Parts: sequence; structure tokens; C-alpha cells
Amino acid sequence: MLNLEQLNAFIAAVEKGSFSAAARHIGKSQSSVSIGVNNLELDLGVELFDRSTKYPQLTEQGERLYHQAKALMRQATRMESYAKGVIEAVEDQLVIGADPLVPMSVFDSALEKMAEKFPFTRVKLVKLTGNHLNRAIEADEVDVGFNIMSEAVPENLDFIGIARIEWVCICSPDYKFADLEAVDSEMLINERQIVCSSMLQNEYLAKLGRVSQETWEASDLDDMIRLVEQGIGWGIIPLSMYEEKAAIGTLSTFKPVIEKETGLITVDLLWKSTAQLGPAKSFFIDLLKR
Repeated sequence: MLNLEQLNAFIAAVEKGSFSAAARHIGKSQSSVSIGVNNLELDLGVELFDRSTKYPQLTEQGERLYHQAKALMRQATRMESYAKGVIEAVEDQLVIGADPLVPMSVFDSALEKMAEKFPFTRVKLVKLTGNHLNRAIEADEVDVGFNIMSEAVPENLDFIGIARIEWVCICSPDYKFADLEAVDSEMLINERQIVCSSMLQNEYLAKLGRVSQETWEASDLDDMIRLVEQGIGWGIIPLSMYEEKAAIGTLSTFKPVIEKETGLITVDLLWKSTAQLGPAKSFFIDLLKR
């Protein structure tokens, strides 16, 4: 049966170029590394190194087995991590809900860190609007949610404000508003606006979401942005989403001369007060509290 310590010694010897360097790397004596590799060769019945030169040279068979050894060690590490997660009652899955108006940039960094910390916890992302998201959390269908600030958060939900979204007016770089220092109310009212259904359904953003007399309506911000990029009309989106598109030259922003302020809208992180906080969920919430 293969010995993981022998495999580790073999891999280190290949990557460090000598048994002595491998020994320093893994914190073992040179003799133990040499013996480990020798025993591995005996177990496999294959010569892994050519020792006729000053430094051992990997044989053709050794080269092939090195890659297989790396794969075995990765799998062993994954098994150990999974077993540790089972012992610590790490969640198998975390369902994360977000209002369609909340950009992924609000929590993508936290997701990345959680993926590194809990590689075996599956994540399911769902989009739900306002009260639908709150009810899904109450019904234990969603573990944590990102919602636009509401006056009445249900009493059985805990929440914290984690971000503020700035909204900006956008248009295609070739659109008539792109080169203007400011766009007055009359122009905004008379030019087609691409609006987002989710904005119109939100009590805080409904008035901001519709300015023009002539509108096209998209179901989400991504579709709305696509229509604006095509020069069909202008729109209002979160600053972070505009910056992503501006970086590749598909959107411009303009300054409106209107009474309505685009302003800042708070994003709340919510979870059920009585729900169990497993390690992954607690870690994710703590990241966003910082």
C-alpha cells in the first residue's frame, strides 16, 4: 500500500532538485527522505531517480509517476479537509439570496474567501426581490440575504447594513447625452429611458427608476445595461456596475440637472434570528460585518 509520507518525500525531491533540499523543505532528515524514496521505489517496482550523477535525475517512469503522486496528494488533502468539516459540522450547502438590484461586487470578495476556507460547502445563489427575499429567509429557504434597505424588516430576522450603493445616470458613448456637461429635465423626460422592473417595485427607488415619459422596461439590471449599450435609451444603475462597463468602453455617464437625487441606498445583510449559525455561515457573515 502506498505511503503518503513516501509520496510527499518523492514530490519534494523532484520539486527541490535534491534529497537534501527536499529534507529542509519538509522538515525531515536527508536520510529519511532518501529511505522514503527508496522504499517507494521498492513498493512500486520502478526506479524513480537515476543516481549515476551528482544530483538524482528523474527517470521517464519517475516523471509520469510524479504527476500521479501530485494528484494523489491533492486528493488526500481534500479527504482530510472534508473529514475535518464533517467533524466540525460544516454546512453542505449555503443558499445566498440577493435582490436583483444588489451588485455582486457587494459580496463577491467574501464569497471568494469563503470558498477558500470551506471548499466543500456548495453555494447556491438566488435572486429574489424585496419582501419575497425576506419571506424566503423566514421559511428557511435562504440562509442569508442581501436586500435593499426596508423600513420594516421582519422581527424574526437579524440584519446589519453592510454597504451603500451610489446610483449614476448612464448612456452609450455614442448617445447624445455622452458629451454634454449636464442634461436638463426636459431632455431626460423626452428621451427614452430604459427602466428596471426591480427598481420600480422598490419603494425607495420607484421614483428614481422612472423619469422619462417614454420608457422601455427590462426585468433586471443586466438586460437594462445591454439595451443602454446599444444606444436605445439612457438609464440609472449602481456606480460599481457602471465602472465595470466603463473600463471596457461600452458605457458613459452623464450629470442630470433634476430634482431627484440618485443618492446612496443602503444594502442590508439579513439572516433568521433563530436559525443555526454553522461555521461557513458565521464566517461569511463575519467577513461582511468588517
